[in-house]
Amino acid sequence: MNVTLCSIPAEAANMVQRRKRSEGHRSIIPKIAITSLNSWAIKNGFPNCKFYDIDMLYPSDEEIKNFFIKNPTDIVGLSAVVSTSYTQVKRISKIIKEVNKKTLIVCGGYITAAANTVLRKTLVDVCVVGDGEIAWIGLLKLVKENLESKVVTEDLLKIKGIAVLDDNGNLQFSGYGQTLPGCEMTFPDFEYLKSGLDGNDEAMKNYFRPFWKNEEFSMDSRSYEKHRQPMMMSIFTSKGCVAKCTFCQRGSKGYTVYDLSKLEAYIKHVKENYNVGFLYVDDENFGSNRKYAYQVAELFHKYDFLWWAGGVRCSTITEADVIHYKKNGCCGLCYGIESGSQTMLDVMEKKITVEDVKRSVNACYDNGLYSPLVRFIVGMPGESMRTCRESGQLIGELTARIGVSPGLTFGNTDIPYAAPLIGTPLYEYGNQLGLIGQNLDEDEKYLELTSNSAIFKRYYLNFNGAPMSEVIFWDMLVFLEATREWVKRTKNKVLNQEWENKFILAMEIQGRNPHVKAKQKKVQIMGSGGETKDVSFSNYFITNFLKQYVVFNTTIAKLPRFIVEPAVRYLLYFEFLIQKYFLKDKHNLHTVATTNKKIRSKIRIREEELDPTKTSQKDRSLRTIVGKKMKKFNNTKVKETISSLTAGP
Repeated sequence: MNVTLCSIPAEAANMVQRRKRSEGHRSIIPKIAITSLNSWAIKNGFPNCKFYDIDMLYPSDEEIKNFFIKNPTDIVGLSAVVSTSYTQVKRISKIIKEVNKKTLIVCGGYITAAANTVLRKTLVDVCVVGDGEIAWIGLLKLVKENLESKVVTEDLLKIKGIAVLDDNGNLQFSGYGQTLPGCEMTFPDFEYLKSGLDGNDEAMKNYFRPFWKNEEFSMDSRSYEKHRQPMMMSIFTSKGCVAKCTFCQRGSKGYTVYDLSKLEAYIKHVKENYNVGFLYVDDENFGSNRKYAYQVAELFHKYDFLWWAGGVRCSTITEADVIHYKKNGCCGLCYGIESGSQTMLDVMEKKITVEDVKRSVNACYDNGLYSPLVRFIVGMPGESMRTCRESGQLIGELTARIGVSPGLTFGNTDIPYAAPLIGTPLYEYGNQLGLIGQNLDEDEKYLELTSNSAIFKRYYLNFNGAPMSEVIFWDMLVFLEATREWVKRTKNKVLNQEWENKFILAMEIQGRNPHVKAKQKKVQIMGSGGETKDVSFSNYFITNFLKQYVVFNTTIAKLPRFIVEPAVRYLLYFEFLIQKYFLKDKHNLHTVATTNKKIRSKIRIREEELDPTKTSQKDRSLRTIVGKKMKKFNNTKVKETISSLTAGP
């Protein structure tokens, strides 16, 4: 039996790469899902699965076709990490079937929240939903037993984690896949990853970057000690998350940590063989298991690594934790702040408070650790002018405490707008309102629409119900209010020159990023990171003017809100109208008829529905709001099955 595993690019099919895999401040994250599938297959008595790293190589249609002609396969596993990979899955599955119609194509990853569409609109045969290792072994056994015949649907559905169309064309789902215990989880095998590069060994370098390309490490003086090994790489020390944020695309439940002896062997190996001295911890939820996190930090220190954690919950970190982590080589912690409004934190089901944010961020800066303040988003249902001002006020308060202005703190960074990816309560909310996904063709159109999109303003789909003049003002309102609060709190206060110099260095390093560099050469567009094409200066000249001269201007911040806010808001709206009607801008914000032309104030969540004096925190979660709406519908079994996928676990 011939088996192949393939990584799938996140870029839309036939699109120019956003940037080369060798570019950017971050190294490519090792394909941990694929290496885990292969390791579990070997442990269960199967030979090595052949690997084809389509994501890294970014081959043409002809190159993919030639690969499968030279490497005949009975079963192919497509690892599509996010739903933005839909058009790639459609393209690649078509090529595979052109070579051999009998090949069983299995798709895994978060895209399988859209299993109904994937199975009906692409040539994928089976979707694995949730953790895939145990389900993958079940599939390999079935295919091995049925090499000369078709796999029976009833047998497939005996495996947990399978979504498939039955003989009558109905979607069947056996429930979310089982999770491996932590003692069985493995770390990436770089020799196996190298085997997927089809002879292009040079591409292995993309898994590593010099530390000085990354602002987080460059801001820490310990990074420049002469004995340091210079390369940085990404690593996971845990899997999953203890939270279920309503905008977050998840494929499984739970939180699992790795075996420490395996972690020690792994970091020792990469240090000795790949000259790695810096680790970027890519956990979704570092620190939730405090005892384990302390042991991980001590292990990193034992082997003289400096490290950074990119996904930390504010509610789990104390000042004692920060001190321990720094003593053991930590250069910084990045918290998922999302909002300075308790209302919005509750809608997102963050299960943290604004006070948690202040306490955890201040603990870092009080102890000399960098913690970026850019993890904010706007645009969720319930967002309003009030909630945006509250986010701005939190930013202003935190930056005043640090002693660095909001304009310098945000540097080249934009405030993201919420993206309703399939597999989230946010997506399900839009579906219930009739804004998206009312039939199969609309589902596919939506997946195509969100392919190659990003979390920037111009890609925004308005499920909030706010008028467009308000929507395009939210990010700028946050900046205006942050500057206003900063001015108020820094009057007669000496600023922190040391941190200011570090943030200036961070901006310089960000400027080396091809996305930002291109933006600066042409024009500083809010959220230009997702594209490589040039944009005319005239498209965003008002946005650029406002960001450069107005929203971070300390003199303007002293003027009354009733003068500044309407002026900025309607200047932005004027720019939007020019983009839409005269320049014919093709981004979602300007063209998506399925949402923006149907916006009505009646879909907007009312303030009283989110009033903390009248509702509980659970009541204010978008998950609860979606659940209540679901009860009003008389859904069929098929619709319930689809919803159980599209709303996430």
